[in-house]
Amino acid sequence: MANASLQSFLPQHHHSFPSSTTHDGSPPALLKLTANTTTNASNSISFKLFASSSSSVTTTANSPAPTPVAAAAATTSPPTPSLELLGQQLAEGDYWQADETTRALLIVLAGEAARRRGYVFFSEVQFISVEDLRAVDALWLEHSGGRFGYSVQRRIWEKSLREFTRFFIKIGWMKKLDTEVEQFNYRAFPDEFIWELNDDTPEGHLPLTNALRGTRLLENIFTHPAFDCEEEEAAGAEEEADKGSATDQNNKDDNKGRGRPKSLTDFKPDYSF
Repeated sequence: MANASLQSFLPQHHHSFPSSTTHDGSPPALLKLTANTTTNASNSISFKLFASSSSSVTTTANSPAPTPVAAAAATTSPPTPSLELLGQQLAEGDYWQADETTRALLIVLAGEAARRRGYVFFSEVQFISVEDLRAVDALWLEHSGGRFGYSVQRRIWEKSLREFTRFFIKIGWMKKLDTEVEQFNYRAFPDEFIWELNDDTPEGHLPLTNALRGTRLLENIFTHPAFDCEEEEAAGAEEEADKGSATDQNNKDDNKGRGRPKSLTDFKPDYSF
């Protein structure tokens, strides 16, 4: 995430001529030149402006001409960022505008200093409440089938061992160059990013976070307390998976030991060498 103002056009001659149309849509006026002569005064020239109605406007050559005023352009200001607006844009599949609204929301939620500045410092992410950041993320998850959102990006970042170059490649923020040696470069905003959800769209591609000033902002979003529960859940699931694997392995070992001679089942190898 310009104010329109009235514009005045100054006349370049002492008298101006009306156009064939009027601002209020009334019929065009007729301009007649009349000469008034008297015995006691010098000749004078005047212009008479006759409209289709009975009224008329007279201007003399010595009087200043009225200055036309252009109609004020309709003011168009961006909508106020809100969760309702974000949800509407995501539901319509307008991911470009949803990305802009997400950025504007973070600025609003980060505090007064960020609002005055127009962008968020990494140190201000802590001022965004857990509820608000989760609400923003939940909308992205809901309207992307779980493929977009900060929590998705955080998971990929963790799998990338928190190495941002590897992370940027995985989510499609960097593109592979057509060179003999494998090289990658950042995509150009906004044309080279993907603003639609299809089978080829990389997981975690949206929302975008500006990394021109470094990755500290993105890192502070990923490590925000709003996503701590997901880390705990992932760790718990991994621990359960490890326990399950260990149990399965023990069961296999037990099954292997069944039916064997007692001398083999009692045998305990010595790995001390």
